[in-house]
Amino acid sequence: MINGARVIKTGIAVALSMLICDIFHVQPAIFAGATAVLTLQPSLGKSFNNALELILTQFIAITIAIILGMTIGGNPLVMGFSTILVILICNRFKWRSSISGGIMATIFVLGSPPDEFLTQAIIRSIVIFIGAISGLVVNVALAPPHYEMPLRMKLIMLNKFIFQNFKQVIQNYVQLTLPTPKALAELEKEIGKLFKEVHDYYDLYKHDLGIAKDNEQANRKMNAQLYSDYLTYNKGLWQRTKDIFFLAEERSKRRKETGDQPISEDFQQILHLINNSLELFGLYNQELQEKIAGKTTKYVDEPHIWSKLEAIINQWQWHSQNHNEAYYLHVHALIEVSLITHKIRWAAKESALMLDQDNDNHHYQKVQ
Repeated sequence: MINGARVIKTGIAVALSMLICDIFHVQPAIFAGATAVLTLQPSLGKSFNNALELILTQFIAITIAIILGMTIGGNPLVMGFSTILVILICNRFKWRSSISGGIMATIFVLGSPPDEFLTQAIIRSIVIFIGAISGLVVNVALAPPHYEMPLRMKLIMLNKFIFQNFKQVIQNYVQLTLPTPKALAELEKEIGKLFKEVHDYYDLYKHDLGIAKDNEQANRKMNAQLYSDYLTYNKGLWQRTKDIFFLAEERSKRRKETGDQPISEDFQQILHLINNSLELFGLYNQELQEKIAGKTTKYVDEPHIWSKLEAIINQWQWHSQNHNEAYYLHVHALIEVSLITHKIRWAAKESALMLDQDNDNHHYQKVQ
C-alpha cells in the first residue's frame, strides 16, 4: 500500500469508528479510534488475520478484566497482573501482534467507574469492537492495496542488479581486475536491502492470496509459486556471484606468485567460450524477466555448454603436457574454469527450466 493512501485510510478509520460511537452514544469513543489504528494493516489479508487475532485477544483480555474487576477491583496492581496474564496468553497462542491491543483493552475495562463497573465494562468492550470492525471495513472498501505489480517490479530489479554483477565478476576473473573491499561491502549492503524489499512485498502479496475470487485463486497461487521460485533462483545466482569473486581473487594471487606469465592461446579460447556462455545465459535470463513481468515468452532449448568446453579443455591439457607448462598453473586454472562454467551452466539451465515450465506445474525441477 502506498504510504500516503494508508495514512488517509487510517484517518478515515479513526473518524468513522468515533462517529459510530457518537451516533449510538457509546463512550469513550477514543478507545474505538485507537483500536481502528491497530486493526488497519498494509494488506487485506493481514487486516483480516490481524482483525480476527485482535478480536480474540480482546475478548480474552476483556473477560479477564471483567472477572478481576468484579472480584478484586480495578486498582493498579490488578491492572499490572491482568497485563501479565494477557501477555502470557498471547505468547502461548502466538498472537504477538495483538499484545498491545489486548493490554489496552484490559486497562480500559479495568478503568471503568467502580459504582457501575459491569455496565461500563460492557460499553467499553463494545467500543473496542466497533474500532476493530471499522478499521477492517475501511481497508477493504477504500482503495484495497494490490501488491503483485510492485512485487514483479522489485523481483526484476533484483535480478537485473544480480545479473549485472554476475557478468561483472566473470569479467573480473577474465581480466584480473578486482573490486576493492569497500566496493564489495557496499555491494553486499545494497543487495541485502533489495532482498529485504522483495521479501516484504512477497509477504504482503502472499497474505492476500486467500481473499481472491474463486476464479482467480488458482492462477494467483501459481504465480505466487513462480515468484517464490524466482526469488530462490536469484539467491542462488547471487551466491554463485560471490563464489566467483573468490575465484577471481585466487587467480590474481596465484598469477602474481608465479610472475604473471603470459596467457596461452588455448586458455584464451576457454575464456572466450566462457564469455559466449555468459551471453547465452543472458538471453535466457532476459526471457525469464519477461515471464515474471507477465508477458508471453518464447520456447528455449536446453543450453549445451559443457560439451563445447570439454573439447577445448582436452586440447589445452594435451598442449600443456606436451610443452611442459607449469603443472601448478594448469591444474588450478582447470579447476577454476570448470567451476565457473558449471555456475554459468547452472544459471542457464535453471532459467531455461523456469521458462519451459507449464502453467499446470507448481514447481520446477531443480538442477543439482
